[in-house]
Amino acid sequence: MGNRGRRSHRLTVRVASSALLALTGLFALLLSACATSGGGAVLAQSQVFTWSYVNASAVQNPTQHVAVFDPAVITTATDSSNIAMLYSGLVTLDSATLQVKPDAASSWTVDSTGTKYTFTLRPNLSFSDGHAITAQDFAYSINRALANNAGVCNVDDAKTYGAPNSSCAALGSGYLNMILGEGTKGDPTVSGTQSNNTSLIGSGKGLDPIDTQTLVIRLAHPAAYFLEALYYPTSYPVEQSLVDKYPGGTWVDHLDEGGCSGPFMVKAYIPGKELKLVPNPYWESAWHKHITLTEVDRPFLASQDTEYDNYHKAGEYDYTDVPPDVYTFALGQADFHEVPSLTTDYFGLNFNQPPFNDVRIRQAFDLALNKQLLVDRVFNGGAIPTNHIVPEGMPGFDPQLTGPDGTQSVTGNQQKAVQLLQEAQNDCKASGNTQTYCPYIDNGANSQPIYLSAGTITDASQKEIATIATQTWSQVLNLNVQVKAYIDLSDLVSKVIFPTPSLTNPNGLNTAQAWQIGWLADYPDPQDWLSLQFHTGAGNNVSYVNDSHLNSLMDQADQEQNQAKRMAEYNTIEQDMVNLCAWIPYAQEKTGWRLRPWVHGFALNEVLIMEDVDWPNVYITAH
Repeated sequence: MGNRGRRSHRLTVRVASSALLALTGLFALLLSACATSGGGAVLAQSQVFTWSYVNASAVQNPTQHVAVFDPAVITTATDSSNIAMLYSGLVTLDSATLQVKPDAASSWTVDSTGTKYTFTLRPNLSFSDGHAITAQDFAYSINRALANNAGVCNVDDAKTYGAPNSSCAALGSGYLNMILGEGTKGDPTVSGTQSNNTSLIGSGKGLDPIDTQTLVIRLAHPAAYFLEALYYPTSYPVEQSLVDKYPGGTWVDHLDEGGCSGPFMVKAYIPGKELKLVPNPYWESAWHKHITLTEVDRPFLASQDTEYDNYHKAGEYDYTDVPPDVYTFALGQADFHEVPSLTTDYFGLNFNQPPFNDVRIRQAFDLALNKQLLVDRVFNGGAIPTNHIVPEGMPGFDPQLTGPDGTQSVTGNQQKAVQLLQEAQNDCKASGNTQTYCPYIDNGANSQPIYLSAGTITDASQKEIATIATQTWSQVLNLNVQVKAYIDLSDLVSKVIFPTPSLTNPNGLNTAQAWQIGWLADYPDPQDWLSLQFHTGAGNNVSYVNDSHLNSLMDQADQEQNQAKRMAEYNTIEQDMVNLCAWIPYAQEKTGWRLRPWVHGFALNEVLIMEDVDWPNVYITAH
């Protein structure tokens, strides 16, 4: 996933507007009086769940919007955790199987061409202010998200989206560019991309709300992963009247007035300090589910280390993430939980920047690393070393994949790495150092520096990884490799990988030579890891891979309707990408957390989300 105060929200009184809602509230009172859960355990008098929100950028920059509330611009797992509480999309995931299942859409059909999807909404959908949610709201919201694909952000939502920058092109259009009229890839009806003034809504168009309960979405070409992509928040409904009432993106400051379609709604937001959410009675009514929790409090913290210390030593919070340096200790605690997250940590390499414009040098950097040693030293058992782009647990994971040396070793191949570098150095000598990469490799440790842009993210382990990696490259390859900066992840993404256009960089292109980052699955399909990252023109293709043959293979796999054949095609593409070394994958993280034993029913799935439909399972017992 990629990256983005506010005034505090006043409390909105939850008034029942129908007999059903009144009965729902009465049931909550009766349940509290009985003080027992469905399993017979005694419920705690307080059903307030305290789940800290670790987001350094929001704490450090409380006057800047960071996309906490706008589903059209969500790019981090942390923000997605809020979105899954505040909004419900057409589809969701079964947390056990990661299969797409109905959510706000009760059902759907697909025509024989694989390009026409007809969604039927569940009855009685409403925003948290009681205004009905219709097919038109979904069409409006998807069109709104797609209108930010022209390389600059939507002017109307400038405050939410931040300053115009090229990262906007990787959001809605990156996930839903198969919708008829939206993108260029495979769409014969459009040249260029949709402008902010072009609507895809209407009869026969890509988004066709044929009545209040029925939405037709037409695709320019079959996309076998379309339903999975629809799970990503860019398709979630926002309330147009609220967006229009508070222009400039300030509508997200007023979610206490409405706009929420998920199991919770905003009670209060104090910039940089805390977010308070309470159950949304309109969601409970439409889904015919009751939420036992009366409130979810999310205090803002700058780091996982602070969160863990406050939980473990001070007894605060009901939940804490487990930082890598305490993984071994936490593993032995009774309140420890873990999921093998669909995450790949990697070093990105820029094909347009020397010395990584030569495949031999990229492969040398990959094979110089002992990934096993790196992961064991830093993650303490909380990750597995990997050569894979597509992580284990994803559909399409390839157990036969090899590294660039043709083996499955994760300890590197230092001899091969030196050999590849020497070949490039010999070419420098033969050509009189005319190759652009020569200044970086032709004089050993005295060569021009090669910089790794490194993000600290929110824990010290990332800094340690960058330090070890640069030292390894310097020693094994006898080069001058340095860390350019240890910066916050949001800065790494917004200023380095997706920089804002400037006088010195008018196109906002990625000028970093190499960078350290990770990718968490947006949805459980290998397209999210391959075509979305490496297709020419894809918003996330900041390595600037440009291979027409691989583009054709990705287009073919994206459209292939035979699942087995499709996965085999993605396996071939992934192996080619590993050999090209667009990324140097090094770890698949396990996500661990500790949870108070009196909290029941709370668990993150492999994409690190507590799905909206699972919140009614959460309750707190007496302790």
